[in-house]
Amino acid sequence: MKKQLHFFRRSIQKFSIYLFRITQVPVKKSEYERDCIQICKKLIKNPETELLLTPISGKRYINNEELQISVILNSHNVQIINHIYSYTIFIEGKEWERLIDFFNQEVEFRREELEKHITSNIKHSLQNILVNIK
Repeated sequence: MKKQLHFFRRSIQKFSIYLFRITQVPVKKSEYERDCIQICKKLIKNPETELLLTPISGKRYINNEELQISVILNSHNVQIINHIYSYTIFIEGKEWERLIDFFNQEVEFRREELEKHITSNIKHSLQNILVNIK
């Protein structure tokens, strides 16, 4: 009986998801939105780029001194600033979430690298202390 009830509920859930997907109107991304996302991703992956995150306001900053480009990510708005121009582009829904996740993953990767570097220095220091104790 439990298996049949579970199968029935799961079938209703699958059908609901199917109906939701076919009734959704696909939103076309603008040319600017695609370009903006590509710019942000390339800057985030660049090792010379400085990535900052503010925990209180939730803003994310991408700054590359070499290319003279700065980007501010804040509540579905991406502001791209170079030494001459400034562009503000609104990014909707899943694309915004993907961009934020991409940023967060890169920050997490850089944090892990920094942590490995810091802890590797500590291990060598402990070995030196051990040698000095003998």
